[in-house]
Amino acid sequence: MKHFYNLFFLSLFFVTLNSCQDEISQIIEPAQGETLKVNANVTNLVQRTVTKDGSKDNIIDNSSCLEVQLPIIVSVNGLEINVNSDDDFEIIEANFDEFDDDSDSLEIFFPIEIILSDYSKITVNTQDELEALIENCGDENEVDDDIECLDFIYPISLSMYNSENQLTKTVSVENDEQFYKLIDDIADDDIVVINFPISVILYDGTERNIENMEMLENEIERVKDMCDEDDDNDYDDDDCVDCSQEQLTQLLKTCSWTVDKLEINDVEQTEQYENYTLFFLGEGILKAINNGNEIFGTWKVDSSDTEILLKINFETLTDFSFDWKLYEINDDNEIDLRFEDNRFKLEKHCD
Repeated sequence: MKHFYNLFFLSLFFVTLNSCQDEISQIIEPAQGETLKVNANVTNLVQRTVTKDGSKDNIIDNSSCLEVQLPIIVSVNGLEINVNSDDDFEIIEANFDEFDDDSDSLEIFFPIEIILSDYSKITVNTQDELEALIENCGDENEVDDDIECLDFIYPISLSMYNSENQLTKTVSVENDEQFYKLIDDIADDDIVVINFPISVILYDGTERNIENMEMLENEIERVKDMCDEDDDNDYDDDDCVDCSQEQLTQLLKTCSWTVDKLEINDVEQTEQYENYTLFFLGEGILKAINNGNEIFGTWKVDSSDTEILLKINFETLTDFSFDWKLYEINDDNEIDLRFEDNRFKLEKHCD
């Protein structure tokens, strides 16, 4: 009998020990500063990074905080187009770019479904309803909340703890939408920990390993304003994807150039400059000739982030004097430049 009681208490001891070990393994003190807290700077930065970016379809809805749920049907300059995927945006763009002297129009066939920046969806039945939503977004190329210069590489594992630091569950997020909604649901007393290391990819294709929350916060802060977020109402900034500074520089020095189109603040100014001829000379000298009168200024090809810029400066020709973004080189005969609501198109002449 004594032997039996010894075995009983020994078994009870091991059961109790294992139970305590299981409980201890669940009570883990998260490192100070390693949790996603409501209203903390790093939490806001992460949520801004995974916010829905609606800029890719701006050619349709003219709004970077909305995205149209495909498929939809639109009429572009009278041509009916079934937009089934992102690739069909190029059809719309090609139609807009076909003629320079026409007035482009796009009509949406309603109803459509809209995806908001928080990934919620609503049905829109009229253009007026759509315009009301667009008014709540920023203007074209205006700074907005979403951060597009850094993307998370998924999956990412996160651990949830209760107020007693007991691990309640571990979840794996697979995409931006899941990550956004998880952060959006964090309560004041929740303890949410990212299980580092994780990886991110930057706007220039560089991949970075992130070891802790401080490193994550610093990296997002460092790059958040370093890229072109393509929040204009054109499509994809794809027209000069293979252009280079050297190509533009050498092309400008070839022959002379006339003003094929000039819009300032969306106002047509081409006619008053149609007799101007431009010569892009060495040493950054730019000469404009109008009816035998010579006007001198400066020019320089430069870059900013992923953009190629043609910087023109005249003391008197202020309509020419902007840091123009290179939009397109057309068969080495035409150069299309943009600056906000301004457009400058040059045509080459080799007499």
